[in-house]
Amino acid sequence: MVHYNKNERYIKYLCHFHFDQDFFECHEILEEQWKLELNDQYKKVWLGLIRLSVVLYHYRRRNFTGAKKLFRHVITFSNDSNLLEMAGIDQLRFQQIVSDLQLNLQNETEYHPFDLPINDQELIERFQNQKENYSSFTEDLINKHSTRDRTDVISERLKQLELRRNI
Repeated sequence: MVHYNKNERYIKYLCHFHFDQDFFECHEILEEQWKLELNDQYKKVWLGLIRLSVVLYHYRRRNFTGAKKLFRHVITFSNDSNLLEMAGIDQLRFQQIVSDLQLNLQNETEYHPFDLPINDQELIERFQNQKENYSSFTEDLINKHSTRDRTDVISERLKQLELRRNI
C-alpha cells in the first residue's frame, strides 16, 4: 500500500517545500499529520521531514546554531532507506543533498534552495498539479515564526521545563 500518495498533508508539504519554500508551514502541516499518525514507521517519516524543514528554516535565517542542533536527526533520516522509500525520496540523491547541507552549515555559507529528490512519478504529478495554487518565495517567510501566536508553544515549553526540574 502506498500510503503517502493518498496523504493530502504530505502533498501540501511538498507544495510548500518546492514552490514557496515556506518551511515554517511545512513544519506546521506535517506536525499535524505526525500527531494523528497511527503507524509508527510513518510517524518516523513525518518526523524526519519535520526536522528537515526546521533545519532549513533556521539555516535560511542564518541561525546556524539552531540548524546544527537538529541536523544530526536529518542525517539519521537520510540513512534510513526504508523511511525514504516510504516518503518516495531517492536515497542516494537525498544523501548527497544532506552531505552538501552539512558542509554548508559547518562553513556557515548562504542558504540555497533545492528540491527534494522525489522518485515516485505519481507523487510528483500529485503535487506538481497544484503548483498554480502556491506563490513563489517571498522574504517575509524568513521570519514567519515571529508573526504567529505561539502562546500555546511557549506554554508547553514552560510546562515541560518545570516537569524536568521536578524530576
